Amino acid sequence: MKSTQFILCLDIDGTLIDRDKHLHPMDAGILGQIPKEIQLILTTGRTLPSAKSILHEKGLFTESPFVLPGVFMNGGIAYLPGEVVCVQHPFSPITRETLIELAKAFPQTGFIFFSQTSGYILNNTPFAEHIVSIHHLNARASRISDIPDQIIKVEVLDSDPHLLHKIQLQTESLLVQCAYSLPYAYEINPSGITKAKTLHTLLNAMGLIELPIIVAGDAENDLALFEIGDISYAPSTALPAIRDRADHIVYVEKEGLLTPILQQLQLC
Repeated sequence: MKSTQFILCLDIDGTLIDRDKHLHPMDAGILGQIPKEIQLILTTGRTLPSAKSILHEKGLFTESPFVLPGVFMNGGIAYLPGEVVCVQHPFSPITRETLIELAKAFPQTGFIFFSQTSGYILNNTPFAEHIVSIHHLNARASRISDIPDQIIKVEVLDSDPHLLHKIQLQTESLLVQCAYSLPYAYEINPSGITKAKTLHTLLNAMGLIELPIIVAGDAENDLALFEIGDISYAPSTALPAIRDRADHIVYVEKEGLLTPILQQLQLC
């Protein structure tokens, strides 16, 4: 750890891997041999099993147990290297029940209730089923009775932005933290839980709390990290509101995401 100079917080979907599931070859090469000065930390809305699945598909980090530390489910849970749970933040029983009632009120919209390792789909619409499949979300069609007591994140999936907005309005009176990770994915966590808050706990546990933080992300759920990061990057494909908050815009199609970052840190 003494050689580590920077923390690199790396979102997966829309950032490292584009929305067509492409990974730039230059990024794959760098991830296969990360500079010793960088401590890479995944900061994603995915569960750990889902993140492993999409990265394994790209031939990355196939060791078992998983070697990287990370903040998953938008800060709902963090792992130390080796898949050791550092901290997790489940919903209260009352909020869990309220979100189940919300799913029942919108039967045409898919709701995924995520435990530590699995997803439980209520209202398994064709659109939700499609998104679960293409994004390796490790979720299955379920009944309310299947949903465990410990739920860490709820993801709402719908191709209709007006319906998602209606659901967003319904959540404003709840004690929850919400953000869009994709235009069709509205994500709900317990109140006050963000990637940034949980990252602080993880870095403290790893003894890395004083190091500069570099952040790469593309969506609303990355903005809390932008606020605490020393330098922030967004891909050119991010929404304008996200690009406006980033210190640097990266045109990933040219050299990938990581090469420009390492060049600015003078590590390549």
